[in-house]
Amino acid sequence: SYVGGDITAGALVSMIWNDPAMSLFIDLGTNGELVFGNNEFQMSCACSAGPAFEGGDISCGMRATDGAIEACVIDKETMEPSMTVVGNVPPAGICGSGIIDIIAELFRCGIINGKGKLVREGERILRDEHGMGSYVLAWKKDTGGAKDVVINEVDIDNFIRAKGAIFSATQTMLASLGFDASVIERVYVAGGIGSGINMRNAVTIGMFPDIPLENFHYIGNSSQTGAYAMLLSSQAREKVFELSRSMTYLELSNEPGYMDAFVAASFLPHTDASLFPSVQLD
Repeated sequence: SYVGGDITAGALVSMIWNDPAMSLFIDLGTNGELVFGNNEFQMSCACSAGPAFEGGDISCGMRATDGAIEACVIDKETMEPSMTVVGNVPPAGICGSGIIDIIAELFRCGIINGKGKLVREGERILRDEHGMGSYVLAWKKDTGGAKDVVINEVDIDNFIRAKGAIFSATQTMLASLGFDASVIERVYVAGGIGSGINMRNAVTIGMFPDIPLENFHYIGNSSQTGAYAMLLSSQAREKVFELSRSMTYLELSNEPGYMDAFVAASFLPHTDASLFPSVQLD
């Protein structure tokens, strides 16, 4: 029930059905929906990632519209952020691609640990009366907004669970076929979470498999593109129905190892560091 029109239209657009290379298609949203295969077969699955990729369940989260922080780099020594904001206006919140960058940078700089807890102190680190930490990206006195733009430990925890759902779904689907991540030749990432994703940062936090970065491609809102194609082309419409009929669906909740894989992936980058050999912290 979770793999329907969006993922089928996206599978059409990614063209994995016309390519002999082993490819993985990932549509990031409240439900993380995945397709793995090539021109001989396709297997699909869905995981409940929650709304974090679209800015939901994040205290200053928002969709990728004007004012959303969509990219970020943090200076390790000063902990000062440099941000790219949609619309080139003062920051008002954080969209999905920005959250990926911010968490990866906080982790790289040693500001948070593998559990997502703030472990450094400084001007940009605030703590409430319960001791919960926040990292300030933009002060309200500088933006003219009603509040500071921050990311707190609850936000980070929500996002770690969302990225853990994506990685464990990938891992479980591959394992069900007797494969591991080394067989993936192309990864197509879709979803309206920003103008693009820093794939290095997505690997750093353990969201995507640690494979060569040139294998990753961000293809934007593929469900919308696929819908356009179906409206404009009867051939595309017929192909979508053919794909939906031929695709094998894997119900993750019935896979005995999925919950263990999810728990193991709910860490930065993963409880098994050997799965991410390229992740080198400064």
